[in-house]
Amino acid sequence: MMAFIRLEKVSKVIHGQHLLTSVSLSIQKADIMALEGINGSGKTLILKAILGLMRVSGKVIVKDTMVNVSDRYPLRAGVLIERPGILDSFSAYQNLKLVADLMDNVGDQDILKILLRLGLPTDKRTKVKNFSLGMKQKLGIAQAMLGHNELIVLDEPTNALDEDSVNKLIGYIKDVNKQGATFIITSHDATFIDRIATRRIKVEAGRVE
Repeated sequence: MMAFIRLEKVSKVIHGQHLLTSVSLSIQKADIMALEGINGSGKTLILKAILGLMRVSGKVIVKDTMVNVSDRYPLRAGVLIERPGILDSFSAYQNLKLVADLMDNVGDQDILKILLRLGLPTDKRTKVKNFSLGMKQKLGIAQAMLGHNELIVLDEPTNALDEDSVNKLIGYIKDVNKQGATFIITSHDATFIDRIATRRIKVEAGRVE
């Protein structure tokens, strides 16, 4: 069976420093793939390579299409990498509305459903600037999960989340995965990975094991 996503000898060198070295891996449709490793191991760079967010040597193939930085991405993806891209002066609803307006067939009920699922305020008055770090993280996750994305990429999604929020997130990821979404998740939280991943890849010093 042809892999949904393939990396073939992907490398990244900046100023003579090898940040990724000959990374090869494959991800099947509806996998929940976990990239494990310490901070600085190269996990986030692999995500950026997969998403076509940086130039690399080697091949990145998504849905049988070669990924190039200058080309349109071959599928619709929901992405949370590093800090959530949210507007502090807007409510959670308004932030998600901005994302929903770029999608087909995503309306108010979809927005309210995901806010309730993640335990976020549904009103339009409570501004994000008053949110805790955990609430902002959940809003970033909501942005990535909104809609019917074939691929969802979550970079350290459990950062700042309490135990109850992590449990809710695990249930939500599993439900969306059952609908056919493929997940790539980075985390150094071994317990979270144990509970969520269908496949695991160890990343160390820019290499995969």
